[in-house]
Amino acid sequence: MKKFIGIFILILIAYNNYFCQSDYEIVQSFKQKYNTLMEQIKKAESLDDCNSIYSRAKELYEEYSRHSSLLDNSLYPESFESSFEKLFNAISLRQNEFTQITELKTEIVNLKTELTELNEQNKDLLARITVLRRQVDKDAATIAALNNMIAQLKSNLEKRDLLIRDIIDSLILDFAQVSSSLNEAEKLSYRMKIDNAELFFNIERTLVDNIQFMKVTELKPEDIAEIKKHQVEFNKQWKRISPKLSEIYLDKKEKEVQLANINNLFYEWRNRIDKEIWNAIYTEFRSKELPVLPFNNGEEFVYSIKSFVEDEIKNMEIKGKDKSEEVFKTFSDTVYYEKVLPEWIPVLIDNNMITEADKDTIEAQLMNWKNKLGPEEKSKWYYWAVILLVAVVAGYLIYYNRRKTYGLNN
Repeated sequence: MKKFIGIFILILIAYNNYFCQSDYEIVQSFKQKYNTLMEQIKKAESLDDCNSIYSRAKELYEEYSRHSSLLDNSLYPESFESSFEKLFNAISLRQNEFTQITELKTEIVNLKTELTELNEQNKDLLARITVLRRQVDKDAATIAALNNMIAQLKSNLEKRDLLIRDIIDSLILDFAQVSSSLNEAEKLSYRMKIDNAELFFNIERTLVDNIQFMKVTELKPEDIAEIKKHQVEFNKQWKRISPKLSEIYLDKKEKEVQLANINNLFYEWRNRIDKEIWNAIYTEFRSKELPVLPFNNGEEFVYSIKSFVEDEIKNMEIKGKDKSEEVFKTFSDTVYYEKVLPEWIPVLIDNNMITEADKDTIEAQLMNWKNKLGPEEKSKWYYWAVILLVAVVAGYLIYYNRRKTYGLNN
């Protein structure tokens, strides 16, 4: 009897161990399948992938729903139901991402068409402008056509740049919503968006065309100021997204090359605009035959003016006061205060090309020059006018006294 009882106890222990082991295996199997689905959601490459994962998630739910009580205890603080709620939410979010990408592709097709048309128009306009500018003799019709083409090209460049900046803006907003480090699924999603928009190509194209535009046109101060402002804003946008782009394309060598080329083009564009600004200011002085030293940056600009003023003060005695005053008026009144100060100094200060202190230094130099010249001499006509007036008055008095002396008043 005791032997029978012992065997029965062993059977009960074995039976209990069997079911305990079975519960453990159920929990582990569920967790493995659940985690596999979660990983597949992150790696999904299309809406079809997401739909397939959704079907498998429903099958998993049906398969393990009868073990929900067991899983509730094993998944604490989660439950069977909350785990699947999390799973289906993740699938839904991923489906929405691919739905947005599909919608974006439609938008990008239209965008690419418009950008392609603008690229072709700009290429044609640049070629025609270059040909016309090389003509030595230009009649009124040619000049008018050239101006019209330049205006059209400028408008096209602005329109295309705005389209590209809209794409960059959308990327900036997207990047702001993700963690500091992108996972592979996020990288893939952004690559699709960037590649479909041909973002790198279009940024390169617009930078090259903007640089070429500066080469083939002669712009007014307000035009250059507008272009400079646009370049600064565009460059700021690029700097905001380029670190993320480097992360997204870290393993793509050809994209790394493109990123480096775009950075170089931004640098070249900025230098081209700055060079145009400094050349335009230098031309203001040279057009009045003022031999100032050439300058290519703010430091050289301030030094050039300071050097010119010091030389003029030093040579005042050799030139004579009249000639020195003439040079001062041309430099100070006609060029600096009439042209450079109102048209260019605000552009230079706004774009950090010179400082307010630099402006004050220049104007202090001009004031010192004026003081060295001393009070302005009266013009010769003034003295002749005074002499003539004195002579007339003296003549009248002599005539009046003679009449009075000889009794001619009556």
